[in-house]
This record gives sequence, structure tokens and C-alpha cells, in this order.
Amino acid sequence: MKSTLVWDWPIRMMHWLMVLLFTGLIITGKSDADYMQYHFYMGYGLSAVIIARVLYGFFGSHYALFGQFVKGPKEILSYAKDFLFSRPKKYIGHNPLGGLMVVALLLALTVQWATGLFNSDDIFWFGPFSSLVSEDMIQRFSFIHHLLPDWLLGMVAIHILAVFYHELCLKERLIDAMILGRKKHGMKAKAVKTPRWGVIFSLTMGLAWLVALWMMPI
Repeated sequence: MKSTLVWDWPIRMMHWLMVLLFTGLIITGKSDADYMQYHFYMGYGLSAVIIARVLYGFFGSHYALFGQFVKGPKEILSYAKDFLFSRPKKYIGHNPLGGLMVVALLLALTVQWATGLFNSDDIFWFGPFSSLVSEDMIQRFSFIHHLLPDWLLGMVAIHILAVFYHELCLKERLIDAMILGRKKHGMKAKAVKTPRWGVIFSLTMGLAWLVALWMMPI
């Protein structure tokens, strides 16, 4: 069985950065200790990584493109049925349910960091954009920001369970693929090349956003 590069280094780097930053945000956000300054800065970092990942979804390598793995409702439902009742079709990149989960996680995480930018405790910490909205809007954003992490943890748990199902039941080595970038398969695959300008543009935009946030007071 041949081995093919599927996830190039920008995808793997951004994936594991999101894992680390999300973990740090959950710990600092739910801790009784005052880690709010670290929470803000890790939130900034997560927002920059997500911006870079979204851009790389349009300008990146083949299997990183949204157009490659985002499927329509009919194909998603068909795959879900096969997933539940039989052996589902194998995909070199994300399968239709996996692609849906990627989009859902990116959207939910974006709502999380975006609401955090408007959040405030009215005493010590003020999100960099909190002065742009009314107190009523700040309270609404704060409600969403405190509610969504539990939903995100549930989504992450489903994602991890799906990965282990593929590993143990379908013998598809997804963890190795996200660490080393390569997958073993017997299908026809498109050669993956990391687009230089796609990487430069995506990472530069993410870094520029991060620098802009760091320059704002909190």
C-alpha cells in the first residue's frame, strides 16, 4: 500500500497550534486563578491561526482547500448512512462528515474569539473592541462567550471519538497522518505541493492581525 503526502506542513502546524491554544484557553478561562491576561493573549493567537487556516483553505495545498472537502447535504447524508450501517467509502483527504466538522469547528471557534474581543468584566479587563459597542451588546457577547466553550468541548469530544473510530475500526491512521502528513491508501491521489505564495499570504495575514491585536490595550 502506497504512502502519499496529504497534509503539508502548514496544515499540520496550524492544526496542532489550534489544539494547544484551545487547551490553554479552556484551562485559563475555567480556572479560579487570575489568568485572564494569558487568556486574552492565547485568544489573540488562536484568532490569528484560524484566520491563516481559513485563507489557506482558499489558497493552500489541494487537500487543505474547502472546495475539495466541503460537500453538499446529499453526499454528507449518504456518507453518514454508510458510516452508521456499513463500511463507509474511504477518502484520501477529509471525508464529508470530517469536512463538515472542520467547518463547524472553525465557525464556532471564530464566534468564540470574536465575542471575546468585545468582552469585559467592567473592572480590570476590557476586550480591545469593547468600547465600540453598548453595554447591552457586551452582555450578549459575554453570555455567548461563556456558554460556547462547553459546546466546543462537546464538538471536540465527537471529533476525537471519530478519529479513534477510524483508527481502531476502519484501520485508517489519521493520527499518524496529522503528525507526519502522509497516509497509506490504495487509491489514486493528487500530488500535494505546498504553494509558496499561498503560505506567505495566509501566514502574513494571520501575523498582521496578531500584531494589530497585541498593540491594542486590554
